[in-house]
Amino acid sequence: MNFKNTALLAAALILSSCASIVSGTQQSVFIDTPHVNGAECKLTDSKNGSWYLPSTPGSTSVLKGNGPLNVVCSKSGYETASVSVEETVAGATFGNIILGGGIGIFVDAATGAAQVYPDKVIVWMKPKHFASSAEKKSWENAKAEYERKIQAEIEAQKKAQQQNNSNLNN
Repeated sequence: MNFKNTALLAAALILSSCASIVSGTQQSVFIDTPHVNGAECKLTDSKNGSWYLPSTPGSTSVLKGNGPLNVVCSKSGYETASVSVEETVAGATFGNIILGGGIGIFVDAATGAAQVYPDKVIVWMKPKHFASSAEKKSWENAKAEYERKIQAEIEAQKKAQQQNNSNLNN
């Protein structure tokens, strides 16, 4: 292979890795602990990557591609709470098929750029003691309402995906 062909191959590999170029290998993740400000959170991935958020609500930058991402938050007076979030495929990854014939998918997968975490992670922290039964009921209702909202969003996403799949098959 001569220099010209090598240079063309290298350019094709670089340009075809859309997600690597568009979204990169790191991502900012916003952590919120509803009704609890100032919680400390530790984020870890499956490859022992570790990040620290000193106070919620707030954001930290994490490395993509090693999911799931486990978020553990703590604060005095509250039970330690944890959430595990999975990665999904980054939208720019699909540009590889159109622009690069799919070569870049391998680059994106290897670098983590093909994956993305949710932009926002909610961690509900339960107080160790409630001042009253009304306060406890209010917390439980707020959490239940949030969970209903999330479930409705998941169902809407599934329905949209099914519609997209149906449109592709027609």
